[in-house]
Amino acid sequence: MSANPINEQLERLIVNLIPLWKDQRDQVLLANMIRALGTRYSLATKMTKERGVEDIISQMLGRLANSFGQLSLVQGKRILDIACGSNTSKLPASLYVDTPFGEMTIGRPSKGHTALFEPWFCRMLFELGATPVGVDFGDLEDELFIHHQVDLGKKGALDFLPDHSFDAVQDSRLFGSPEFTAQFPNRAARLSVAQEIVRQERRLLKPTGIVVHSDAEALLRR
Repeated sequence: MSANPINEQLERLIVNLIPLWKDQRDQVLLANMIRALGTRYSLATKMTKERGVEDIISQMLGRLANSFGQLSLVQGKRILDIACGSNTSKLPASLYVDTPFGEMTIGRPSKGHTALFEPWFCRMLFELGATPVGVDFGDLEDELFIHHQVDLGKKGALDFLPDHSFDAVQDSRLFGSPEFTAQFPNRAARLSVAQEIVRQERRLLKPTGIVVHSDAEALLRR
């Protein structure tokens, strides 16, 4: 009986990511999550078709490793992903990705949909047993996690979310997306949006909450 190349590709990804987690329970959670992404979202097929999807998965898991330490600690946590990605997102001319295994820049202009900007972080959190909440301007209609279509360029766009209601927050890649840069070509305007997002992140986090990653903070530090 011949091996299934799709399954082999997912198993290779699992083997590559296992070193991020020392606890055997975390390793089992990781393996089950990757296989679930393969079943629900054709992860292996998308990894084959589009260079960089595997690196995005690695990057997001690296952030979880750095911020939570143990993958099992993600379970039950309410986590907000600002600009979570969507099923209508397009790829910018270049995309910087910092994974636990190295840094790379993916350069490939795209006129259509890209799997790189699908809501992988929220999908992973959902499969891990967390309660992810994703906000994005694009299409999230068929996603299993809680989601809201929001124009993050508008001040107060996240005011509908209650104060101190999240255990963790992330914002990632909003400022490099083609849609956002077309809407805000001026740097001063982008900085104003970044200030608003950082304000919202501080408001929305519980006193013991953590920032998994914030492109908005990084932009304001430059």
